[in-house]
Amino acid sequence: MSSQVCQSGHYTLYQGILDCTPNSNFCGQFASCVQTTINNKLGCCREDYLYPSAANIIVYILIIPIIGIGSLGALGGGVVKRPFLEAALNYNSGPSGNITACLMFGAQLVNQIIITFQKHPYHPQRPLVNYEVGMIYALAIPLAMQFGQELASYMPLLPVLTLQMMFFIVILPICLLYAKRQEIVEQEIDEDYTESHQSMTTDFKGSIQDEAQAALIYKQFLDESHQTLPLIPILITFGSFAVNEAVILSRSTLYQVSPYFNVNDLPQPKQLNPCDVWNFYMMILLFAVNILITGSVLLLFRKKELIKDSVRYKLKERYFTPTRRFFKIYGAGCATGFIAGFLGMAAGLTMFVTMVQFGLVAACAGATANFGYFIVCLQVFVSLMVGDSDMGVGNQFFFYGIGIVGVLVFTNLGYYYINKYKIGHVLFYIDFGIVVLNMAGNIAWGIEQNDRLGFTQIVNITNTCS
Repeated sequence: MSSQVCQSGHYTLYQGILDCTPNSNFCGQFASCVQTTINNKLGCCREDYLYPSAANIIVYILIIPIIGIGSLGALGGGVVKRPFLEAALNYNSGPSGNITACLMFGAQLVNQIIITFQKHPYHPQRPLVNYEVGMIYALAIPLAMQFGQELASYMPLLPVLTLQMMFFIVILPICLLYAKRQEIVEQEIDEDYTESHQSMTTDFKGSIQDEAQAALIYKQFLDESHQTLPLIPILITFGSFAVNEAVILSRSTLYQVSPYFNVNDLPQPKQLNPCDVWNFYMMILLFAVNILITGSVLLLFRKKELIKDSVRYKLKERYFTPTRRFFKIYGAGCATGFIAGFLGMAAGLTMFVTMVQFGLVAACAGATANFGYFIVCLQVFVSLMVGDSDMGVGNQFFFYGIGIVGVLVFTNLGYYYINKYKIGHVLFYIDFGIVVLNMAGNIAWGIEQNDRLGFTQIVNITNTCS
């Protein structure tokens, strides 16, 4: 699409702005105001994604370690969007979103493979990921993320930037506080977290009367906790995502027309628009589907945990009983999804911090947050695939490759040293540094937008249903 809109030869990536002013800074660095094929109007066109300029080469090289190191703390492509892609390379939100989606998907796909075979630092027979906690977060993310995206699409730029900065300012001291707490926990953890077969009492509940039967059930739970890929939580996680995504794709947003409708059969205007009542009905359906799935999962796992109670199996590891504990975790998942949709970043950081609060050690929290973050990446990636993206296949695979290399080199090494020396608390320092980097990027990008487009442009509401 871009090459068809911008045919200047040098500047081929359309940045989504028409009626620009030639010979000015209106289009920003690495871009120019040139003739387009959209009614022969002037528009802002940038150098292509892979244009061999020094700035592109240097920044893309820098992104590799940032993506790899950030992935340790469940921070993905969003951490490079504002400071590198928008502030440094002058990509507008559309192209930078395309790059971010590819970086996130490539990095997290490989990251999931790596963490699948990592072991808990204090329970060597158990996987590093806590799939039950990750599943609860994944149940909450799609719906909340949709609400966040809807709100953000009707918000002016300046309030969004301000809220992002407020979030960053709040999260910075929390990162430092949790880093200190986790360092103390890691120093005192040997006795508390040593894997052992807890002694069972004969004080069984319900229908379990026979001690031999109780021992058998206990062993089944123990074997299940040692599975590298526990089938039921994983199937529920991705099954829920698939059902949610099917409903989400039936909507038409500012960036997507529903694929379930033939626009030629619709009354004028011949497409569903974001303000169409159909989208409201689909949000109601999405809400109902989530209530049904979440309620069913809660009942299923509550019953399972009651059996665990009856055989005295790991009494401190309860996520569905009492019910209020489940809803605390589910609420954290809702906050994660909303932040991901509204701010466009920090989903993994939100999960990481809140999972530690629910009793997971830092290394386990980081891996589990990555499992939940993969759902965010999938949702963003599906939006890229079904949307009207102007990104060619070759460009996509280039950025998949950058993400993959970053994880294979830097994330892999990070997991090795964290597990070897049991220093999971350093993940909080990593996240602290990357948040500071994003704060600097936010400030720089806001100043650039004000210089180019003027203050009025960044406080105007561009989209409305009035």
